[in-house]
Amino acid sequence: MTRDEMLDRLRGERALFDAKVALVRPEAFDAPPAGFEHSPREVIAHVTAYEALIVERIEAARRRETTAFSRDRAGWEAFNEETWRAVHSIPAAEVMRRAGEVFAALVAAVEGLTDADLVGDTELTRHLDPEWLLNRSLAEMIEIDGFGHYPDHYAVLDEAASPGTV
Repeated sequence: MTRDEMLDRLRGERALFDAKVALVRPEAFDAPPAGFEHSPREVIAHVTAYEALIVERIEAARRRETTAFSRDRAGWEAFNEETWRAVHSIPAAEVMRRAGEVFAALVAAVEGLTDADLVGDTELTRHLDPEWLLNRSLAEMIEIDGFGHYPDHYAVLDEAASPGTV
């Protein structure tokens, strides 16, 4: 995948995610819909945490610092629990503000990559933690932890957009 293709996918998938968020009824934003564990606000903060981690990894690799985050050592399950716990004290307006800022930073980070960075072994990718990459390309991991992660949460957003869920 080229950088321009990655940017198109990233922006396109985010537009779909954002459209679903925009349909969430205000009274349903902070409460998990029936049958779900997390609220739309929590889902947005969770997705943002993953995107922020991608940005941190790319920025650290640009500085030629090897990335080794607890997320990669303790596993995604522990990272998820940490992000779900942290979001409880974050107001909705702050969640939305941060989501926009982090997504813009992610786009900027990807814009600064080369096609080779996304699919090959480059000076930049040699500084990414192999425990995160797990023999995958940077492009694959941006999809997995970024825009490929969005559909995992569409059911919560769709349910929160439906009349009568709260």
